[in-house]
Amino acid sequence: MTRDCPESSRGRHGPGKQLGAVTKRRYGCALTPGGTMHVRPAALAATLTCLLATASCGSGTGGGVGNLGMPHTLVGEDYDSVTMLETDTSGTTVTGTLDTTQVDGTDVRHQHGKVSGTVKGERVTLAVDFELGHTALKGTLSGSTLTLQAPQPDGQIEDYVLKPHDVAYYNQRIQALQAGARPTPSAVPSSFFDQG
Repeated sequence: MTRDCPESSRGRHGPGKQLGAVTKRRYGCALTPGGTMHVRPAALAATLTCLLATASCGSGTGGGVGNLGMPHTLVGEDYDSVTMLETDTSGTTVTGTLDTTQVDGTDVRHQHGKVSGTVKGERVTLAVDFELGHTALKGTLSGSTLTLQAPQPDGQIEDYVLKPHDVAYYNQRIQALQAGARPTPSAVPSSFFDQG
């Protein structure tokens, strides 16, 4: 089926440059001034769905990761502790809270602190203000996994890995940690250590 395109689309670029004629042969009148484009509804719906899905990636405060942000809730654990980091990221600024529960024999200690810091690419710097002190942490964000370099009581620095989870998972890990609490400290690691 051949359609005539508006005159304004023909010969506008001077002699020998029939842009309108070329576009009419290839695309019909859709790409010429005054031309119309016929789009199938299914193709338009698919295109809009892809655009909306792409635009919504990384937005909001769910468990996902934004382009510059961290997952909203991260949980890490080792043989005697469980830690949850809940954050909101705005640009490169990070704010939130850090909760950690540690078991020593039958003694269960919980700490809650306010978090502030920055995330720039993969580099993360956090300051945690606990009731009894302040801790500065540096780390690396790789995908949705945060690895913090955590100072230890003996002065060493150890990697502490936090991965996306929710509050229910954190609570479940605390219950399991408390259930495994021993009356006296032992050289045998807890069941969390054996799972690795």
